[in-house]
Amino acid sequence: MAGLSSLSSALESIDSGNEEKVQDALVKILSECDSNSDVASDLVSCGILPALAALVNAVPSCQSRIADLIATLARTEEARSPAVEAGLVPLLVDVLGSSEREKVKQALRALGNICFDNDSGREALLRADGVPVIARLLEQEAKVESKSEEEFDFLRPLCGCVLNMMTGYSAVAEACLEADIPSGIVQIIRDHGSCDIGLCRVLIMTLDSILEGAQEHGANALREAGAVAVIVRILGAVEDNSVKELIIETLSSAAQNELWQLALAAQGCVTHLLRQFKLDADGPVTADSDVSRKVMDLIVMLLTGDESLNILFSSGHGPILPVMFNWLKSTDEKVLSSGALAIGNMARSDENCATLLEKGVLHLLLSILKKNSSTEENVAVLHGALSAVRNLSMPAASKGFLAERKVFADVVPLIHHTVNPVCQKALGALRLMVDGQDSVAVGLGSQSSVGVRLVELSSSPDVGVSSEAQRLVASIIKNSRTDVVGKELLAAGVAVSLKSLAESQHVIMQHEAVLASNILVVANKDAAAALRDVGMVETITKMQSDAEASPELKANVETLLKAVR
Repeated sequence: MAGLSSLSSALESIDSGNEEKVQDALVKILSECDSNSDVASDLVSCGILPALAALVNAVPSCQSRIADLIATLARTEEARSPAVEAGLVPLLVDVLGSSEREKVKQALRALGNICFDNDSGREALLRADGVPVIARLLEQEAKVESKSEEEFDFLRPLCGCVLNMMTGYSAVAEACLEADIPSGIVQIIRDHGSCDIGLCRVLIMTLDSILEGAQEHGANALREAGAVAVIVRILGAVEDNSVKELIIETLSSAAQNELWQLALAAQGCVTHLLRQFKLDADGPVTADSDVSRKVMDLIVMLLTGDESLNILFSSGHGPILPVMFNWLKSTDEKVLSSGALAIGNMARSDENCATLLEKGVLHLLLSILKKNSSTEENVAVLHGALSAVRNLSMPAASKGFLAERKVFADVVPLIHHTVNPVCQKALGALRLMVDGQDSVAVGLGSQSSVGVRLVELSSSPDVGVSSEAQRLVASIIKNSRTDVVGKELLAAGVAVSLKSLAESQHVIMQHEAVLASNILVVANKDAAAALRDVGMVETITKMQSDAEASPELKANVETLLKAVR
């Protein structure tokens, strides 16, 4: 290195073991490292780490500066594994037991840097039983109610060490759970998280690492430690947007756990988030920042849990429904799609669907479909709105309501959409609307353009689209049972769609194909020939010889064979 010759005497002094010379040498080397970033890698190459390992116990009075130098060197990636190989990790863990606070602080810095993105360092820490030692330090700090700057100066490397030792390494994360580190982290966030932004950021990142590393165990441990209420409170206390975003990301990770979903819903997290990020306004709402967009995603996620949904929806009397209705009136694509997805999540029970329809959600959803059906943009909005309409179409009690209002007419244009997921959702929604509703079946089946499009989609390379189109053809035939619809569909070429449906690997779809074909041949004299021409006889003959086919299916196949042969 450029300054190595000038430091050669300092390196020799380290090897001497003389306390005074060692102190002076450490000061000189640290000063050089601070002024020249290239020095660290050259020092490692010169074998300084084994020399420092030999000094840790040989010159106890120098332990603070030795640990400081190790921490400085370990800021570079090339020093971390050699530090482990030099046996420094167990030596530094021993220093953590010192009564001298400065020594402990520097040892924490050194261990934290050695463990940063370095699994060999984390494994060495586990072997040295370092996790319980660090857990005790964290427990002691958590009990200190008032924090001076000196206390914060100690907390930062302590919490940073905890973060670095567990990030991306599940074995350490599990050891941290056993040592009850989550309780200490939550207590420190509760008492001091809003006092120091840098420390708060590290603490929240540590919670996220616990969730990632220990997964469900970590989520449960944090919840039991009271993390839910603490995080929600800190979210309202900090002003820094980057920390807010970090908190939202952590809550999103935690919300994949159903118990966290329930806790967040029960403790008013959604109301707090809506108010803080001004997403509950009566007027126009916009997603004008990454944080607000992530908040919307989190709220939608909380509505996927059954128990959390019950709390938030509360039979339509909860705080969430009026807000979602307002989101559906927005001109912001993210707000619109989030509102539609939220409504779709709410519409997962017959009771909720009835409430949503009673309160007028259908008008808002159909307005979205009409405004966006002719554009290739706003795909997320259309997909979300169609998902909601589809879910609302599931209950038997909803079907008549939707049929009376001819909702299918507003959905039909979207089967012509060029984006497959939108097209598939539209087909699925129509199939549910047709079920048991002859007026809807006739309304669709009597339109030649609909028949032609369904035949076209039945051969789509997208399996989701083709199967939904084929099933919709079968459902229209089953529920209309009129020769007019039969003629229109045959003219469009639906015999091919029915044959493709019959060739499905799914038994329920085979049943649908055979039943619809039987109905079609009874209602229309030209149907048998059309089915023969596309090879339906060969397809259903194979079905009849299938040993695993049900007696009901075989009976229906036998009836169809008699009609088309």
